[in-house]
Amino acid sequence: MSSAFRRTLPARPDLDQQKKLAKELLRAFRAGDGDAIARMRDALPDKPELSLTDAQYVLAREYGFTSWRELKDRIEQLTAERLPPIERFKRAVQDGDATSLRAVLERHADVRARINAPIFSFGAPALVTMSDRHLDAIDVLLEFGADPNRRSDWWAGGFHPLYGMRGAAAERLLAAGAVPDMCAAANLDRVDLLAAMLATDPPRVHERGGDGQTPLHFARSRAAADLLLAAGADIDARDVDHRSTPAQWMLGNDPASSRMELAAYLVERGASVDIFLAAALGLTERVTRMLESNPSLLRLRTSQGDYAEKPPSSYHIYQWTIGANLSPLHVAVHFHRDETLAAMERFASPVERLLLACHRGDGETARAIVAAQPDIVATLGAADRRALADEAWGGNARAVELMLELGFDPALPGASGGTALHCASWPGSAECVAALVRHPAGRALLDSRDRTFGGTPLSWCSHGSRNSHSPGADHAGVARLLIAAGARVEAAMAEWEVPDEVQAVIEEALRGQNG
Repeated sequence: MSSAFRRTLPARPDLDQQKKLAKELLRAFRAGDGDAIARMRDALPDKPELSLTDAQYVLAREYGFTSWRELKDRIEQLTAERLPPIERFKRAVQDGDATSLRAVLERHADVRARINAPIFSFGAPALVTMSDRHLDAIDVLLEFGADPNRRSDWWAGGFHPLYGMRGAAAERLLAAGAVPDMCAAANLDRVDLLAAMLATDPPRVHERGGDGQTPLHFARSRAAADLLLAAGADIDARDVDHRSTPAQWMLGNDPASSRMELAAYLVERGASVDIFLAAALGLTERVTRMLESNPSLLRLRTSQGDYAEKPPSSYHIYQWTIGANLSPLHVAVHFHRDETLAAMERFASPVERLLLACHRGDGETARAIVAAQPDIVATLGAADRRALADEAWGGNARAVELMLELGFDPALPGASGGTALHCASWPGSAECVAALVRHPAGRALLDSRDRTFGGTPLSWCSHGSRNSHSPGADHAGVARLLIAAGARVEAAMAEWEVPDEVQAVIEEALRGQNG
């Protein structure tokens, strides 16, 4: 595809400058400038309404590219080549790009000199940051002198490279001279190494590793746990950063990372149990005794109260192993503990039963509760008023649709001060967004701004496309829904400072919408 209006890309192109040129082109077109009209209509002769995205497309076409995305990628490539070598190194490490990593290390002695410097997040050197999936990149780092024993400088306890490595990646580090400490040996499930270290230095059973975890936090088998407990490990030791016990760290639905059976075994061995752990493990009798003593435990939420941030420490580990802002009832649902859930429901208040029914998409029960207490939604407490936003954040479309029907306010803030529409857009939940934009109260939020960053739902969608890492995400679908409902594209693309990836998502959505 070619244009009658040809442009040459500057030797040192700047993406912000190209954005500015596109805005100027659109303004001139709307002002009736003949040259701007000719340029726009050369590329888009039949489209009735032209937007900023169209102006960007026209500009890209004049440079000889087929799309703004293609132009942007080329500018980013040229910009990366002009980046300081250390920044190119950091990008290559984060991307696991062995080819780029080798190139920058071969050419720049100053980068090689910093290969073990704590220049990544949480005071980590390159090898600690590296994913164990990127074996070739790990090999390059080791070849150029990465220290397989260099820990991160994290305040709560540094991470050894072996803490995040298993399988072939761990074998590479061991072959390169990595020396496992107690926590690394537990992570690798090397019971032989644990036994050898304890035989020569028994107090090492209390050794602290990353985040201030103990070896028992890292344990992956009953054999390792038995050995550590026999040596005097504290079964309820709490890490420094998340104030959480070994059993609490072991929860989760991801087969690659969760250790549910081992958590249950630690409880058998005497580990303490809170209401969330009991619900997750399906400890029905334990839950019943706890609620008989204190029914208000059902009011607790992960990420709130004692489970919230307590600087300098972060959120309780439940934020990651269970999920954010969940009640014990929700946790029982999440882990499919039906018997335990039934036992807990006997102690639930009408509000708790309403929120549970909504969470499960049980319209019959929810409507019956509201019919019996018509003001129940209007009189919810502060912690419960954010329930709609939290369900949207979790991608629970059935709950979102039901709560809108029952009168929950989607404008009330949830995560980072975002409305329910923001919270549905971030993880790319097209079903939740569809439910919200079908409802007048949700549609009214299309161009609303969150209280923390000042972004719109479309901005959250676009930024989340790179950063949320949500399973089953459909950010392009969300963008299409928002734009079709009337979201202002210019607000997301031109007014709010977001990463460049934002524009690609919106452009894809618009191209799909326009056929």
